[in-house]
Amino acid sequence: MHKTKIQSRHSLAHLLAAALLLASPLSHAACDDPPAPGVNWKGCDKSGIDLKGADLRGEVLDGANFEGANLSRTNLRDSYLGHARLQRADLNHSKLFDAYLVAADLHQANLERALAKGAGFDRADLTEANLNGAYLEGAKFNDTNLRGATVVKANLNHASLAQADLTGADLSQSSLQQAVLTRANLEEAVLHQADLQKAKLDQAFLINTDLSEANLSSATLAQAEMINTDTRGAKLDYTTWNDRSRCRSGSVG
Repeated sequence: MHKTKIQSRHSLAHLLAAALLLASPLSHAACDDPPAPGVNWKGCDKSGIDLKGADLRGEVLDGANFEGANLSRTNLRDSYLGHARLQRADLNHSKLFDAYLVAADLHQANLERALAKGAGFDRADLTEANLNGAYLEGAKFNDTNLRGATVVKANLNHASLAQADLTGADLSQSSLQQAVLTRANLEEAVLHQADLQKAKLDQAFLINTDLSEANLSSATLAQAEMINTDTRGAKLDYTTWNDRSRCRSGSVG
């Protein structure tokens, strides 16, 4: 009986030790791992780190802190960056193809000429971010905050920006062919010479919006709120206007 009790105590001790080992936060150990494809840095503090040109493909970076980090020219293809903190991070020329950045904080981040085709930015904070020249074809910005962002000469063809807040954003000369901007807030936004062919702007807010010399051919603006909207020189071939009337071929301004 005594021997059985001792064996039971030893077994219990082993079980407790195993449980403690399993319960230990593995993410802390992973935070010390060097950058490499597929590494798990979930929730890690990497603020201010210099990872220029690093290969971070498929990394798990959910909730990680990269505030002020240098991620220029990094390969973040297919990486998970949901809820990550990337305020003022430098992501210029980075590869973000199909990356997951839902609800990420990219306030004042630099994504100039970033390659982010198919990336998910839904509900992310991109206020005052720099997206000039970025390749964002098919990217998702649904319900995203892009107030004051600069998105000059960017490729947003087929992108989804439904209910996005683009107040005061500069999208001059950007291509938004077949982009979805349904119920988007474009108040005070600049879309001078932007290509909006076949774009959906239904129920969008276009108050004091600059659409001068923009190409709105075959675009739809059904029920859009248009007050002091500047359409001087805009191409309106077959454009569906906010009252659902359709412009004729060759219509301008």
